[in-house]
Amino acid sequence: MIGARTALRRNLSAMAESIRLRFLLLLPLFLLLPPSTWGQPQPGSAQYGQIEVTVMDQNGQLISGASVQLQRNGNPIANLRTTPTGIADFRQLSPGSYVILVERQGFYTARSEAAEVAAGEKLPVEVRLQAVREYGEQVEVTAQPSPIDPEQPAVSTSITATDISNIPYPSTRDYRNVLAFVPGVVADVNGQIHLAGSSTQEVQDYLDGFEVSQPAGGTLAVRLNPDSLRKIEVRTSRYSARFGKGSGGIADLEVQDGDNKFRYNATDFVPTVQIVKGIHFNNWTPRGYVSGPIVRDKLWFDVSHEGEEDLNIVKQLPDGADSNFLWRTADLLRLRWNATPGNVITASALVNLFHSDNSGISALTPVSASFNEDTNLYLFTLKEQASIAQSLLELGAGFHTTRTDTLPLGNGPNIFLPTQVAGNFYLTSRGTSDRTQGFSNFFLKPIKKFGNHQFTLGASVDRIVFDGTSSRSPILFEDASGALLRQINFQDVPFFSLSTLESGAYLQDKWSARERITVEAGARWDHDSFTGRDLYSPRMAASVLAARASETKISAGIGIYHDRSNLSIVSEGFQGSSVDEFLRLPSNPQQPLVPPQVLPASFLVNPSQLAMPRFTNWSGGIERRFPWNIYAKLDYISRHGNHVWAYEPQSAGVFLLQDRKTDLYDAAQITLRKDLKQGYPFVLAYTRSRARSNETIGFSLDNFITGNQLGGPLDWDAPNLVQSWGTTPLFWKFRNFDFSYSVLWRSGFPFSTVDQFGRLVDGPAAHRFPSFFTLNPAIERKFNFHGYRWAARIGIENITNSANPVTVDNNVDSPTFLSFFGQGRRTLNGRIRFLGKIPSTP
Repeated sequence: MIGARTALRRNLSAMAESIRLRFLLLLPLFLLLPPSTWGQPQPGSAQYGQIEVTVMDQNGQLISGASVQLQRNGNPIANLRTTPTGIADFRQLSPGSYVILVERQGFYTARSEAAEVAAGEKLPVEVRLQAVREYGEQVEVTAQPSPIDPEQPAVSTSITATDISNIPYPSTRDYRNVLAFVPGVVADVNGQIHLAGSSTQEVQDYLDGFEVSQPAGGTLAVRLNPDSLRKIEVRTSRYSARFGKGSGGIADLEVQDGDNKFRYNATDFVPTVQIVKGIHFNNWTPRGYVSGPIVRDKLWFDVSHEGEEDLNIVKQLPDGADSNFLWRTADLLRLRWNATPGNVITASALVNLFHSDNSGISALTPVSASFNEDTNLYLFTLKEQASIAQSLLELGAGFHTTRTDTLPLGNGPNIFLPTQVAGNFYLTSRGTSDRTQGFSNFFLKPIKKFGNHQFTLGASVDRIVFDGTSSRSPILFEDASGALLRQINFQDVPFFSLSTLESGAYLQDKWSARERITVEAGARWDHDSFTGRDLYSPRMAASVLAARASETKISAGIGIYHDRSNLSIVSEGFQGSSVDEFLRLPSNPQQPLVPPQVLPASFLVNPSQLAMPRFTNWSGGIERRFPWNIYAKLDYISRHGNHVWAYEPQSAGVFLLQDRKTDLYDAAQITLRKDLKQGYPFVLAYTRSRARSNETIGFSLDNFITGNQLGGPLDWDAPNLVQSWGTTPLFWKFRNFDFSYSVLWRSGFPFSTVDQFGRLVDGPAAHRFPSFFTLNPAIERKFNFHGYRWAARIGIENITNSANPVTVDNNVDSPTFLSFFGQGRRTLNGRIRFLGKIPSTP
């Protein structure tokens, strides 16, 4: 009996201790709740009412992340963001009349009629937003949402459809060129973007939720009509666990949808001319967009086309052998079907075709050493979104294939002279890369426990296949007299095939602990069959709205980000080997010649010895609205990684793919934004950064530099970067005109130097290109003509006529050593847009 009482006392004591520990653990969470909610009646009580706002677009597509403000007597009393199912739920409302204001970037602001709330009742309110479009009808331009999102911890910048249309960026037919004006983004001479100091292969690109990076190498190769885009969102730090396999950042393309109105536009349907060696055809870049209903309120379509024909003339080359002609086409078809209320199915097909004659010509490369190139890209996707009891299930499947062929103009050797390249291009190749992908995302109904929890979980699987064949002609290095200095011969492999299966899963919680505090915590798991590695990536970020009046927001976060297997790099180990023979080494004329030196080179890959590239990305930032509605944003980003893949020299001419490369990027960035007039923004950004690596020389079969590995700045390192753009209406007799401009100034990129043998002399830390600068002003007027809406713009690209070279003679033995060449020149550009028929007045 005594033993039983003792056991009972122990059990009661343990229970009391357990209750005490749980109370102590829950007390801090309880204290995070607003004091105004302590002891108040729960929603649905007879004393209070409730408003449930559902936000959707004109077709009934639910819109997440919209800002919903509840007003009473003209004063805001509460703000919420819509869930993935488009719902903002306002509870504990005193009976009375309320007005609802809804804002979302890319949509016009909507204001509801007065909503009457009764005690003990829930009032459902549906708000439909109209997307910002530029077609025949005139829509009143209302104020856009504040650029400060208090619930967004990520370092994120969006370029809207209006921005894409207004910014006078070079070659406006290619949307990728506008990304150079996103704060902190660096575009290289090939038009590829670099986020947070990363290589373009480390950036993950999406189109409406589907991965569209080139499957084998990771470059952003997809083309489509810029007029079909709703917005482009770029994230460089603190992005959630939903996104994996992209340590550099995210570039997310969102396409416009058709609706119940037929809409159409056309741009640049008139060819242009150029004055280079006389008057010649320059380019023709027609593009068009058509959308509308197939079955009203049920099924819609949108079709976009982008075409291009270019004639590029290199004035340093002889007449008749100085031109590169190319053509391309990009066509997108999308269908969207509202199968049932809350169930949307979207199907799309994208086709890109490209052909170029005499690719690669430059001031140092004649037509004979150029090549013809053909590229075909096909992307097919199918996505379903189903709303289930305030939860959203998203399923997607897609297939992406790209094939590229390169064909030299002859079979002779490729000859490198001190002042130019001669002979024929050395590489004949065909490569095909495929991605078959599937994904699911499940956005759960928000859980109101110690604040508001929005849980998201999902999974993905990608199958990547890379097949190719290549052959290489000899490479010869000769001095100015024509004496042979060095010769490279290749042993080709007729065919190679590589593949990997990528699978992943994630869990993310977006916790609104209090009205001003948002915490995002998540983790993802990835598996790569090529290396057989399991990867774990925890991430956490938070934002605090420190001062509501000035919208002062403080954000910080840290996360682990991995990269995928880069099959393009791996393929170097499956394309054969080379024999490098130095036939006459530099010597004093009085001394006998040194015997030829023979250096074989082969590239080997052992997947079991490779770890996956892993980066730690942490950052902090502050945003604030100053007087005169000037918005300022200051961010610091640190992105350091190791286990980056690169070939490293071993003994006996063997280059082994290893994971010893380390890259780092540190940057401080400030951005200012102000609307000079409603709907007319001005943006100015400055970034101070460094992008460095312990291995800057990329050894490969196609890199003929020999020497020791060197550390230093990466090829796209730009320590100073200034970006600015804006638009404003003019005045006086020009009040019907809009003036817009863009400015880009950055430090020149680093480059290495070699001698006439192709041996490394100075690493990239020693030399840089001159600073890059371009100023592009433009004036546009919209007008009505014969019942249709038109817009005509004239602008000057590179009005300062800055040289902006892209090529340098880096041969120390050349008489033109350190001479820079480029295509930078002042260009007068025109653009005509057909915006559609003006609706008749009822």
